[in-house]
Amino acid sequence: MKGTGSAMAAFFLITNATTKRKRLIALAVIGLPLLFLFFAIHFDFSSELEGIYILKCDRGRLFDVHSDLLLGDENRLLAKVEFEPFYRFFHGGKKRADRPHLNYHWNERKGCGYIFNDSGDGKELLTCFSRYVDSQGKVPKGLFVGGGLPYAMHEDIKLTMSATGMAHFNGKEWHHLWCNVNETIAAGPEGNHDPSSWTFLGSKVLHSSDTKLVLRSSHELPIGNTTFRIDRYAIFRAGENYFTLVIKIANAGRLPTSYYYVYGDEPWVGEFGSSGGNVGWTKDKLHYYEGAIDPRSYSYAGMYDIGNPVILGEKGRYTGVANFIEWLGDVKPAVVYFSNKEGKFAEESERVPLYSKDNRVIFLQWGPRPLMPGQVELLVMAIGMADNDPKSGLPVKPDVRLDPADVKFLDQD
Repeated sequence: MKGTGSAMAAFFLITNATTKRKRLIALAVIGLPLLFLFFAIHFDFSSELEGIYILKCDRGRLFDVHSDLLLGDENRLLAKVEFEPFYRFFHGGKKRADRPHLNYHWNERKGCGYIFNDSGDGKELLTCFSRYVDSQGKVPKGLFVGGGLPYAMHEDIKLTMSATGMAHFNGKEWHHLWCNVNETIAAGPEGNHDPSSWTFLGSKVLHSSDTKLVLRSSHELPIGNTTFRIDRYAIFRAGENYFTLVIKIANAGRLPTSYYYVYGDEPWVGEFGSSGGNVGWTKDKLHYYEGAIDPRSYSYAGMYDIGNPVILGEKGRYTGVANFIEWLGDVKPAVVYFSNKEGKFAEESERVPLYSKDNRVIFLQWGPRPLMPGQVELLVMAIGMADNDPKSGLPVKPDVRLDPADVKFLDQD
């Protein structure tokens, strides 16, 4: 029996050794490819969970796998599996009514979303916030205009690239109004801090109903020799073709400083990707050339998709759509200008036409503005779509209002 026991022990040792080898081989067969995939694929599930999107990788790996597809990444898309049924369940779809009303989706934790302002007659204004990849390859968080709707919605409501940023649906087709905002703050002419570099502190829906929506996003950043706290508020009212943006800038440090603030865009009015046909406009004229306007004499400006007659061959059928931006309150920009390039412009007397095919811009710049420790300033803008004069066809800015209740609400927040 002893010999038998030894033989049995030897058998079990051999069997166990074989089993261990098999397990090691199985782990190697399964684990090594998984390990390879882990290091070869970049996973990013920090955005909305709209599906599984496999993209060409731009960081030296094989693929990127994302949970959402943001504007700027669509050209890298290789394959997708979308969670549209789940999307419809959790987002509830768009409400329909025969009166002006708001529908929106906002992710407070991630600081992104979109708002449909439905006029009740088949027309609607779409505004997207922080649903895009910026020129540094980063995604901002907060109330920064730009980006598109979840990719799963595109086929459903026949969206085009023109339905991004801020866009208007006239009952038949989408027209582009504003693109990804070019926005920055700096302590001097150099050293800009773009939104994606700001520390995101969170966001909140402060008020929500079918007729009014107030959103807030909060941020912090070191600037100059101190720290700034920036709170941004977006106010929407049903039936209005604009929203009001309030930017509260506070010096949260112990030392005084000065700041510059820039808000602008190459808005591609009419059609996404094209500046063709875009000219500037103010209350008393169309602007065919680069140049600045006095923000003390004017309170708003915009771009108009009508064709620039001083550009050879720029005659054709344009949409006739115009956008506008109005500066409100006591803190006015130092300069407002039209140009073919951000950051510089020729004087109108130099007769440099607005000619760029994709970069005719409008910009507002504040500063330098001194800010003492604890001091707060408000930059207030209305941003949206202009109406058209039925007789002349020229742009007309809608009446813009900021209710005392809104100002009181902001002071209490």
